[in-house]
Amino acid sequence: MSFDLLAPHYRWMEALCAGGQLQRCRTALLGSLPASQRVLIFGEGNGRFLVELCRRFPEAQVTVVEASGVMIDLARARLSRAGLADAQVKFIHADALTWQPPAAAYDLIVTCFFLDCFREDQLQRLVPAIATAAAAEAQWLYADFQIAPAGLRRMCSRVIVGFLYAFFRWATRLPARELVNAEPYLSAAGFARQERREFVLGLLFCDWWSRGK
Repeated sequence: MSFDLLAPHYRWMEALCAGGQLQRCRTALLGSLPASQRVLIFGEGNGRFLVELCRRFPEAQVTVVEASGVMIDLARARLSRAGLADAQVKFIHADALTWQPPAAAYDLIVTCFFLDCFREDQLQRLVPAIATAAAAEAQWLYADFQIAPAGLRRMCSRVIVGFLYAFFRWATRLPARELVNAEPYLSAAGFARQERREFVLGLLFCDWWSRGK
């Protein structure tokens, strides 16, 4: 899986296909989260969420694990344009499936439109591995697509999600073919959902999960 070829076009593609809804979804619960000192982000992409996170938690030390070197360059440039070149952000160019996080080191984990990239057998390994990086009372911000529960919304969301998987499998060699519910793996790792917000008739959601409450 590689987003390098798609990375230079991702901004306008997101704007064309979703307007500002993906960013609205990513950042919907930032204001609800308690102050975070050490943040771990997976699959940040071109840095739109990262800029808002650094503004929300200016003292935080942020680690970004991203498999695309081009996306990392774009995120660094976006931070600079936003006047955040001095933010405490460390980029790690690595595959999340093989990177080993330090144990219990972070009080906020972020996976925005990231877990949907993986097959169920991969999530069974990946989510517990990510959870080992979470401190005893860590928060987890989780945004992604979902299939609406019923009616016309369900039909529309299935069509949209099916198209997205077909496109990204072609463009990036995405391993997943369908959405997998990651919630059981978060629960098994000791996290409980605190709040959910939904967008675009239930196609998108943003969850705040926490551990130790």
